[in-house]
Amino acid sequence: MRLIRAGRIRKTAALVLGIALFSYSFGFAGGSKLPLRYSLTFNHDIRHADENFYANRLEAFLVKKINSSPGKEVSLKVIPFVEARHNVERRKKERVSAGVELGFNWRDFFYLGEQLRQVWRSEPVYNRGVIKDTDMLEALSIVSLSCQLVPGKDILKGYISGEYTYDFRLGRGTRVEAIAGVLIPLAKEARLNLDWRHRDRIHADDCDTFEAGVLYNF
Repeated sequence: MRLIRAGRIRKTAALVLGIALFSYSFGFAGGSKLPLRYSLTFNHDIRHADENFYANRLEAFLVKKINSSPGKEVSLKVIPFVEARHNVERRKKERVSAGVELGFNWRDFFYLGEQLRQVWRSEPVYNRGVIKDTDMLEALSIVSLSCQLVPGKDILKGYISGEYTYDFRLGRGTRVEAIAGVLIPLAKEARLNLDWRHRDRIHADDCDTFEAGVLYNF
C-alpha cells in the first residue's frame, strides 16, 4: 500500500512539473524569472473548533496575455501548486495536495478557474469522523469577481467567489463554498487576505470559517 501511495505521489508531482515546463516553453511566462507566490493561511472554523488548521502553499504563475489594451485586458494562467495543511488541535499534518489550475482572467475583475489536484489525507475530520491515509483525485471549479473598493487606489481590494469540489473517488460533488473577502497590501510584494467562507459539505455538516493569511510574491 505504501509503495502504491508513493507511486501516486511521484506521478502527480511529475505531472505538475511537466505541465509547468510545457507551459513555460510555449511562452506563458514572459520573462526569464518564473513568478512564485508563498502563502500562509490560518482557518478558524466557527462551528467546529477541532477542524481549525493552518496551511502552507507554494504556487508558480505562468501567464499568457491575450489582450493588453487598457480596459480590455484578457489573460490565461497556468498555476502549478503544492499545499500542506496542519490541524491545530491534533498538531498533525492532515492534508497534502498538489496539482495545477487553469485560469481565465478578464480586466482583473472576473476570474474563471478549473483546478485538478491529487490529495493525500491523514487524520482529517470528515463527515464528523476521523479517517486515515486516504488518497483522492479532486476537481475544483472557481468563479470570482473582484474590484478595488477605493477607486483609483490599490489599498483595499474586495472579492466574492464560489467554488465547487468534485471527488473522483466518490464519483460526486462533495463541497460548495461561498467566499467574501478583502486583500490589503502590506508591502510591494506582500498582501494580507481576510475572508469569510461558508462551506456546504454535500450530504454532511456545513461550516462557517474565518481565514487570515499572508501572501508573498517573489
